Amino acid sequence: MPDSRQTLPELLDRLSAQVGDRPFLAVGDQRLAGAQFKARVQAVAAGLCAQGFAAGDRLAVHLHRCVDEAVVLLAAAVAGGIAVPVHPKLKDDQVTHVLADADPWAVVCSATKGALLRDPAQVYAGRRLFHVGAAPGGLRSQPLQQLAAGPLLPEPPAVTPSTPAILLYSSGSTGLPKGIVQDHGNLVLGAEIVAGYLGLSGSDHILAVLPFSFDYGLNQLLSAMWVGCRVTVAEHLGSSELAAQLRTVQPTGLAGVPSLWHEVCRGLAGGTLTPADAGSLRYVTNSGGRLPIDDVRTLRRLLPAVRVFSMYGLTEAFRSAWLDPAEIDRRPDSFGKALPGVELLLVDPDSGALLSGPATGELVHAGALVAHGYWRQPAATARRFRSDPRGHPGTVVYSGDLVRRDAEGLHYFEARRDRLLKVAGHRVSPDEVAQALQGFSGVGEVTVFGVDGGAQGHRIVLCVTGDTSDLGLPARIHRQCRSRLPHYMVPQAVHVLPALPHNANGKVDLIELQRRLGGCTGDR
Repeated sequence: MPDSRQTLPELLDRLSAQVGDRPFLAVGDQRLAGAQFKARVQAVAAGLCAQGFAAGDRLAVHLHRCVDEAVVLLAAAVAGGIAVPVHPKLKDDQVTHVLADADPWAVVCSATKGALLRDPAQVYAGRRLFHVGAAPGGLRSQPLQQLAAGPLLPEPPAVTPSTPAILLYSSGSTGLPKGIVQDHGNLVLGAEIVAGYLGLSGSDHILAVLPFSFDYGLNQLLSAMWVGCRVTVAEHLGSSELAAQLRTVQPTGLAGVPSLWHEVCRGLAGGTLTPADAGSLRYVTNSGGRLPIDDVRTLRRLLPAVRVFSMYGLTEAFRSAWLDPAEIDRRPDSFGKALPGVELLLVDPDSGALLSGPATGELVHAGALVAHGYWRQPAATARRFRSDPRGHPGTVVYSGDLVRRDAEGLHYFEARRDRLLKVAGHRVSPDEVAQALQGFSGVGEVTVFGVDGGAQGHRIVLCVTGDTSDLGLPARIHRQCRSRLPHYMVPQAVHVLPALPHNANGKVDLIELQRRLGGCTGDR
């Protein structure tokens, strides 16, 4: 394990020293060399401080993919504050929740993102705004370019490895998304560890298609900074678009979630993506869910020279485990062993007793990379971030995942302990999906659950009480969900029943509900 934890300003210094005037970051036709990236970050940080941004203040980043998306995230932390990246697929209700919960000092936005909101004036109401490119229509906002035009700070704000640097919003098993606080030291250490086992060097070129609001996506940028390699940030739309990006960028590395790799495998089978398109790749990584064995075998058969890294992590601990690619053919369904400096424990889900040897239990992350907890939610923090079950000093994270460990110490995901769903690499709270129908005409009680959807993760099923003779109600419900939720949260099936079954405790009886579903209306 590395000897010491560092800060993001130190990581910027390291990047600039290694890369200098060579290319570092590219987004579309925008380019920044390593030294230019550092200078841009420092200029924005100085501008923030000059306008009153103080230690611990939050800066929300709601931007399209552009170089300033990365710049502003780093600048907020360099200025002693906390960056709050807003997931690019969120819609009005979710963005409003994140802004209300984080209560940022300001929001950095753009007309591009504003145009995707139903009512940007309402979402951004009362917020100080800075914009990249054009401002959202009709809203009072200051250009980020002006903010970065002043002198640099003679004495940058003091930060330490334990200073909070970023607030990552991730859905829990119940309720709305919670902010997870990660510090400078964990972000840099995570970059160093991942760069180490991937074998990254300055000659690599990462194609980053995952959002920076996703800890896995953010790590692509930070790992590139650690080794001083190039990173090209891009949108991902489909296998043919990905094929074009691979041919144009010629990356050596690509990170994805199971749904992306399933799409790649379909593209390889259908000819929209060819092995030649991926000829520059040295490695690929998977996290955010279990990679189906059939897709592992397809990747290995059609891209035999590409090393496949199966990984496991949770936002509360940034990164936990990886499988040596030499083991992927023998153990295609395993996510391997703990990272350097990390320990993976298993506890009995009923008694909480520590399990040794081959066993199945709730996975507990101990050691390095544990987050500070949930933003302003002490009760939720206490449930997930607990004392070490071995009595060792420090805090551990209870994952909520049931995991099997074999005799060789390799780990295999089995199931979720709670109700959290995983859809195309995104964590989805059933309660957040149900909230989209709050007050909707014709809908009574609502429940949401997931069923196996293959490579995409869970298939979301929405059940409501209502008039079963109203044959248009399921379609109206579906339209409401599409208008209020990002696409990965939209239910794939909508069912209307006269009543939902309940158990003795008054909770919806999901087993009985699923038994009854054959006789309801509105299956989509």
